[in-house]
Amino acid sequence: MNRTDIAKAIAADLLDNDVLDEHNFSYDTAAILEYVQNIILEHLKDYSLLSSTIL
Repeated sequence: MNRTDIAKAIAADLLDNDVLDEHNFSYDTAAILEYVQNIILEHLKDYSLLSSTIL
Protein backbone atom coordinates (compact mmCIF):
# COMPACT_ATOMS: atom_id res chain seq x y z
CA MET A 1 0.00 0.00 0.00
CA ASN A 2 1.48 3.34 -1.00
CA ARG A 3 0.86 6.86 0.29
CA THR A 4 -1.90 7.56 -2.22
CA ASP A 5 -3.75 4.37 -1.31
CA ILE A 6 -3.47 5.21 2.39
CA ALA A 7 -4.74 8.74 1.82
CA LYS A 8 -7.66 7.49 -0.29
CA ALA A 9 -8.59 4.92 2.35
CA ILE A 10 -8.50 7.48 5.16
CA ALA A 11 -10.56 10.00 3.17
CA ALA A 12 -13.13 7.35 2.24
CA ASP A 13 -13.36 6.19 5.85
CA LEU A 14 -13.92 9.75 7.05
CA LEU A 15 -16.63 10.25 4.45
CA ASP A 16 -18.30 6.92 5.25
CA ASN A 17 -18.40 7.80 8.95
CA ASP A 18 -19.97 11.22 8.30
CA VAL A 19 -16.93 13.07 9.62
CA LEU A 20 -16.68 15.25 6.50
CA ASP A 21 -19.23 17.93 5.66
CA GLU A 22 -20.29 17.25 2.08
CA HIS A 23 -22.47 20.36 2.10
CA ASN A 24 -19.36 22.55 1.83
CA PHE A 25 -18.48 20.75 -1.42
CA SER A 26 -22.01 20.88 -2.92
CA TYR A 27 -22.21 17.15 -2.26
CA ASP A 28 -19.44 16.50 -4.79
CA THR A 29 -18.03 13.33 -3.27
CA ALA A 30 -15.09 13.14 -5.68
CA ALA A 31 -14.04 16.71 -4.87
CA ILE A 32 -14.17 16.24 -1.11
CA LEU A 33 -12.26 12.95 -1.30
CA GLU A 34 -9.58 14.56 -3.48
CA TYR A 35 -9.29 17.56 -1.14
CA VAL A 36 -8.90 15.40 1.97
CA GLN A 37 -6.54 13.03 0.17
CA ASN A 38 -4.28 15.94 -0.78
CA ILE A 39 -4.20 17.19 2.81
CA ILE A 40 -3.24 13.72 4.04
CA LEU A 41 -0.59 13.32 1.33
CA GLU A 42 0.92 16.66 2.31
CA HIS A 43 1.31 15.40 5.87
CA LEU A 44 2.65 11.99 4.81
CA LYS A 45 5.36 13.40 2.55
CA ASP A 46 7.74 13.75 5.49
CA TYR A 47 7.37 10.12 6.58
CA SER A 48 8.84 6.91 5.26
CA LEU A 49 6.43 4.03 4.78
CA LEU A 50 7.86 0.64 5.60
CA SER A 51 5.81 -2.54 5.73
CA SER A 52 2.58 -0.52 5.85
CA THR A 53 3.80 1.25 8.97
CA ILE A 54 4.48 4.95 9.27
CA LEU A 55 7.87 5.52 10.86
